[in-house]
Amino acid sequence: MFRKADDPRAAELAGLPGVTIVVADFDEVASIAAVLEGVDRAFMCCAPFDHLQFERETDFLALAGDAGVPVVRVGTATMLYGPGVKTAYARAHHGIEAFAEDKGVNMVTLRPNWFFSNLLFAAQEIKGAGTITYPCAGDGPPSAFVDPRDVASAAVAIIMLPGEALSEFVAEKTIEVHGPELVNFNSYINVLSDAVGYPIKLVEVPLGPWVDTMVGYGMPRVFSRSFGGTIQKCNDPSAFGLAAINTSSALLLSTGWTAQHNAASWAASPAVQSTLKK
Repeated sequence: MFRKADDPRAAELAGLPGVTIVVADFDEVASIAAVLEGVDRAFMCCAPFDHLQFERETDFLALAGDAGVPVVRVGTATMLYGPGVKTAYARAHHGIEAFAEDKGVNMVTLRPNWFFSNLLFAAQEIKGAGTITYPCAGDGPPSAFVDPRDVASAAVAIIMLPGEALSEFVAEKTIEVHGPELVNFNSYINVLSDAVGYPIKLVEVPLGPWVDTMVGYGMPRVFSRSFGGTIQKCNDPSAFGLAAINTSSALLLSTGWTAQHNAASWAASPAVQSTLKK
């Protein structure tokens, strides 16, 4: 689904087998209703740094529910969830899941750990200075950080199941999706450094100045604070009274799915190499 038919990414995807491009906009509800006609499964992944995330996803879910279409969607790390948390996108995810529960929408939410690819937000700094400036030291306890490709393959594994098997996931509601090894920020930055062929180090700064810098780059303050707080919590959950979940859900594993990509596999991927290689 694209907002505009002439989006250059649409042409690339349209060349894949079995793919049909449709035009719709989350902010134009009638267009969503139109593209859901004839659909029997849906996958939804929305950008987290937007004030309209809750409205857009719940509009889609309401229409999918009316049409009897089960939805697999991407949430965020379970430890971040809560109705009143200051992490804006985690609060939105909590509300979205509560909405689906209240409206009886058949929905499965994937809850991944920190994405390896989040480091690429700092791609310009990495290539220019060989540093990543974060509001943490990077030396926290290791966690099962995950490659987005493994989250995608988990979504495929679920959404392609026969109806009765898919119903088991709908009943489960939330599915943990995590990587195959435990790393912390410093250890996987070291792996990235080896993969791109130049030294990269993490530079710690206080959260306040980090947020101010992100605001200067154009990120709204509420999301700068949310992302900075997420970095700190993923670095050391225990410092915030949280506990990371590092094991993928047994129901997902029962399908034969396994995480395929560790930090080295992610760092060697074409997406990372083309972005960071000098």
